[in-house]
This record gives sequence, structure tokens and C-alpha cells, in this order.
Amino acid sequence: MSTASDKRDELRLLVNSRHPIIAVETSEEKRIEDLLSGVAAELDIPFFTWTVTQGLLRKGTDQPIYETEDPGMMLGNVAKMRGDGIFLLKDFARYLEQDKLLRRLRELAASFREVKRSIVLSAPVLKLPPELDDDAVPFRIELPDSVLLLKVVQATIAEFGLQARIKAELDQAGLRQVAQNLTGLTMEEARRTLAKCILERNKVDARTVTDVLEAKRNALRQEGTLTYLKAESNFADVAGLKNLKEWLRKRRGALSAEGQKFGLEPPKGVLITGVQGCGKSLCAKAVAGEWSLQLARFDAGALYDKFIGESEKRLRKSLEIAEKLAPIVLWIDEMEKGFAATGSSADVDAGLTQRILATFLTWLQDRQPGVFLVATSNNIHALPPELLRKGRFDEIFFVDLPDAEARAELFKIHLKKRGRDPAGFDLAAVASASEGFSGAEVEQAIVSALYTAFSKQAQLSTEIIVAECHATRPLSVTRHEEVERLREWARERAVPAN
Repeated sequence: MSTASDKRDELRLLVNSRHPIIAVETSEEKRIEDLLSGVAAELDIPFFTWTVTQGLLRKGTDQPIYETEDPGMMLGNVAKMRGDGIFLLKDFARYLEQDKLLRRLRELAASFREVKRSIVLSAPVLKLPPELDDDAVPFRIELPDSVLLLKVVQATIAEFGLQARIKAELDQAGLRQVAQNLTGLTMEEARRTLAKCILERNKVDARTVTDVLEAKRNALRQEGTLTYLKAESNFADVAGLKNLKEWLRKRRGALSAEGQKFGLEPPKGVLITGVQGCGKSLCAKAVAGEWSLQLARFDAGALYDKFIGESEKRLRKSLEIAEKLAPIVLWIDEMEKGFAATGSSADVDAGLTQRILATFLTWLQDRQPGVFLVATSNNIHALPPELLRKGRFDEIFFVDLPDAEARAELFKIHLKKRGRDPAGFDLAAVASASEGFSGAEVEQAIVSALYTAFSKQAQLSTEIIVAECHATRPLSVTRHEEVERLREWARERAVPAN
């Protein structure tokens, strides 16, 4: 994980390497300005900022250079300057649609190669014309880590202490936990989130730690692709899947300090495919509960955006947030919706699907330990072979229809959920009657039987459940060919989860 000093070192290297244009896509203007100011101070060179409302202003002075609010006049003044310097131009890229300004910037870039002079273009959404491809180098500012956020927490609490005389009742460990719970947000989002939590109760105490966590969950829900969930299930809620559960139990120890000291590497993740309705999603959620980790669901279907570049940006931001939330279980449900095979995508969507896949594959290869990925797929044939290659996931598991023992366990679980004592039912009989049922179909049989019993003003019974099972045509019958095709694929390519 990059720290503030790492990013400053990276920026200093770009300036020293005579990169004339540095492109930074970020909404955190203050962070990039502070980083550049620090680099300029270390290199002992002037630092200038520009906005269309303020003009060109040198750090350490109060008055901007006369009439430099105009983009053309500003570039003209920069061209007249001699020696080294860093120029942060905020929201300037939008003016590059004007041919004259674009030409002037390219001429400046050519002259900047001889000295330590860099123009930094920043904006929340940054689209540069292709003419600048050879001159501009991208620079990314990741979301702040808990060390940076601790400074935000301390400053925000100190501010409320002075203004509203609100006393902090948290020790240093509590403050660090608040900062950790705010990871995944920008510095300004973290400040606003903490301020809101403080103002709601006019207190900074142990409850603030959980308040900011819940507030962050609400904030991340608005992202559209990443949803922060409570891990409320565990393996006791999952019937069958013994091989998969045992595999996961063994790897839980790799997350502990003792396991890593022993030499265990933290697991990367699993891909779970199989027949629809057989517990793949439930198992994904149960991993987080069993391992006592946070759970985030990534909506691959909501990834695509009509604007060029926005889909890739959404993906990068979601994965970056997941890394900041580590240790975490990242659940991608129905993975084929976002990462379908890309054979003809270049003709259909100008290669967007291929770019999305390439971004995701790069992250799979390079991601830091701490994000355990659980991906599920109902249609494994729709996924590109690059995703299924060994090493992308620790293992690929196939979930087949539950056997009689697992179906009996499923009936037991769903009867308990609905306030019925499983001991009052013949579980062997209902398991036999539900041959070929998926887990979802077992649950639906209970639901239908409850409706039938209520309409007859009778108690739910084994006989009513058996009758409902006999009246159902399960997926294994109505889509028999698809199920067999999936089993055939899994026979040589996946590990049985059951």
C-alpha cells in the first residue's frame, strides 16, 4: 500500500526525469497541491497554482500574476519564465479543445524537457487530447490510508474541541480504529463523515467508532458498484458443500499472525460455479461471517457506463476501495455479467469489455494480500478463458444439486427459520420427494407448503411438503441439458464442492 511519502517520491522522480506534463485525475485538489508543494520545497524550485478564477499564483505570495485568469495569457507568462518550476493547473484540460491553446501547451512541453519544469494538469475527470499522448504521463493518487486518515481524525476532533467544546473520550487506540473504519473514503469524505457522527450526538466516544463504520457503509452504497454488507451468515447456514467448507476452514489460519509466521500465504480467492439456486451466493456471504471479516459485494452488472473511460474508472475505484478496506471478503456475484467473453467486443462496444477485463486481470495479478475474492458464476461458459487460468483464483469449485443428506439439512434449516421444529417432520421423506431439487427450490417448497397449510387452516406437515414437492418441476428437469452440460465441463476442470 502506497504511503504519502511514496507518492511524493514518485512525483519527485517524475519532475527530476524531465516529464513536461503530469496528468492527475482526482477530486482531492488539496492533496495533490500539498504533495507538489512538498516536492517543490525539497527540490528548492518555485511552485505555482492556476485556476480560471484566481489566475497564476506563486506559493508564498498573495497576489496572482496580472491578467493570468485567461488560459492563453497564463501560458504566455509561463513561456516567458526561466529556470525550474512546477505549475499546477486546475481544470485546465477542458480548454485544450481550443487548437491554439493545445499548440501552445505542446510547445511549452518541448521546451520543458531541458529543465526541471513540469505542468501538472488536475481535474476530477481528466480527458486529454491524443496529441498529448507522448508528452503527458499519468499519476494516480490512491485513497488515503489509515495513517493519513488518523491526521484527519485528530484535526477534526481538535476543531470540534475548540469550537463546540466537545471532549474526546477515546484513547489513541480508539482514534486509530476510527481512522481504520474510515478507510475507503477520500480525506474530505472522511472529515465530513466524522463531523456528521460527532454532531449527531455531540460526543466522541466508543460509539463513534461504530457510528463512522455505519456511515461509511451508507456512503459506499452510493458508489453503485460496491455495497458494504453485514456478515450475518456462517457455515452453519450452508447445507452440504463439505469439500468447499473444509478448504475454507483450512485457509482461515493463513490470515492470523501465527499462520503467516508459520509460512502460510494469505489465500487470494475462489471461483464458485454450478447449478443455479444451489447456495453459491450464500456460501460467499458465509465466508465473511465464518472468518469474522467485513463483506463487500461488487455489482459487476452496474459497472458499465455510457461515457468513455467511466467504466474503467468505476472498476479501478471499486477495487481500490476494497484494498483499503482489507482484510475483507470481496464478493462478485454472477461474474459473467461484468466479465463476459470478449470475442466480438471490439466490434460491439469499441473494445470496452476487453479493457475492463484487462484492468481486472492486472488487479488479480498484482493485488495486495488482504482481499479474499469470492466470485460466483451461473454460466461458466460465458467467462473468458483468461479468467479461468490457474493462478487467477486459488481454486475453482463446482456446486452440484444437493444430495439427499444435504436436502434433509436444507429442510431442517428452512423449517427452523420459519419457527417450526424439524423434529416434527419426516426429513428423510421430504428429502426423497425433492430428488433433483436445488437449495432454492427446497426453500420454495417450504414457502408453498406454508401457503397451502394456511389456506386449509391446518398445521404445516410432512404430507403437505411432500405434495408440494411432487407438484414442482425442478430446474434439473426443465433445463436438464444445460445442467448436464455444466456437469460435463466441471468434471475435468473444477473441484466438487459437495
